Amino acid sequence: MLWEKNKETADQLLHQANSQFHREQDRLNLERLCKSIEDTAVIFHRIVNNTEILKTAAGNRQVYQELDKRLYSQLLMKAGAVRDMATALQDASARRIQLSYEYMTLIVGVFAFTLALTTILTSIQLDRLIRRRLEPLHDGAKIVADGDLDYRIRCGGTDEFAELALSINYMTESLQVSAKQLEAEITERKQVDDKLARAHAELEQFTRIAAHHLQEPARRLVSFAQRLQSRLPTEQLNEDAIASLHFIEQGAARQSALVRDIQLYLAADQPRSTMETVAVTAVIAGLLEHRATLMRETGAQVDYNDAPSVHIDRPRLKDIFSILLDNALCYRHPKLTPQIRISGEAKAGRVIYRVADNGVGIPAEYRERVFGVFERLQVNDDQSSTGIGLAIVRRIIESCGGSVTIQETPGGGTTVLFDLPA
Repeated sequence: MLWEKNKETADQLLHQANSQFHREQDRLNLERLCKSIEDTAVIFHRIVNNTEILKTAAGNRQVYQELDKRLYSQLLMKAGAVRDMATALQDASARRIQLSYEYMTLIVGVFAFTLALTTILTSIQLDRLIRRRLEPLHDGAKIVADGDLDYRIRCGGTDEFAELALSINYMTESLQVSAKQLEAEITERKQVDDKLARAHAELEQFTRIAAHHLQEPARRLVSFAQRLQSRLPTEQLNEDAIASLHFIEQGAARQSALVRDIQLYLAADQPRSTMETVAVTAVIAGLLEHRATLMRETGAQVDYNDAPSVHIDRPRLKDIFSILLDNALCYRHPKLTPQIRISGEAKAGRVIYRVADNGVGIPAEYRERVFGVFERLQVNDDQSSTGIGLAIVRRIIESCGGSVTIQETPGGGTTVLFDLPA
């Protein structure tokens, strides 16, 4: 029963194998295998029959035993043949699997190569297509960027490139309108600037002429007052006459100073020489030389070694420090020796200066007011002050993009704080 069951399984496997092997040698081995299996089945049945006969055999028992041995030997030989044929077919099947694997690997490789080649070719074609569509956009945008606002990009189709071309053309039209408007703004501004320049030039010319004509009467008043004082007989030069002549001379001098300072104020926002890097210490040293007599009389001390250089025209820089030094010396404390310290520090492209004194100081409520034209605190009877000095200082500094303020010096006095280009 076990043999029959195994034989049935072997027949099924042989039937399946019959459809799998197609090579001539494999078909021959399969036929040999089938024949060996059939021969084995025959020998096996003969062994079974002989075994049954041996159970009842008496005289010929030795013959059947010898037959049984031969049948077993034949069975072993056929089993060996079956094993050899099955091994040959197994090797053939393994070779077929290996060939199938190699063939599949080759197919996959060819497919991968084909896919890569297709991708490259597609990329090249896509790149060419995109370049062809982008060229009008690139060239047109460059033409517009170079200033030709009349140019319009031509890009047919209804894709994104065409929409982008339309957007660039719309932007160009907007720029063209804006450019025309800007040109008409600019033209109007130039006309206004030209008018302002002419008005400024006329004002400067008027200022020079007016200053000359206003200075001349003042000089004549001083000259004639001095001549009158020298030519009048001594008996006629009483106290009232001398006071009157002195008053005339002082009034003329004040008028001359007013005209001079008004002229400086009007010209304060424009450089009067080359803009350059100026050594502040050298400018201050020169100013102090012209005030040597007053410095000796008052015992004033000026510390200015920490004043850094600045970028400005030299005449206006001299005006700033001349006015501030004169104020510090003029409004000195009656009971203290004048101490003036000028220092500065560079910061963010600017130089911040401090001019500090120990004078009478300026009340907080007047520290902004004193920068106005003709504003003068009546702290003494000095008639040389015109009330324009600090206004000139502020006008110069603000024209250089800076600012100026007044603070109280620690311990008493005035500190002027301002900044100029480094």
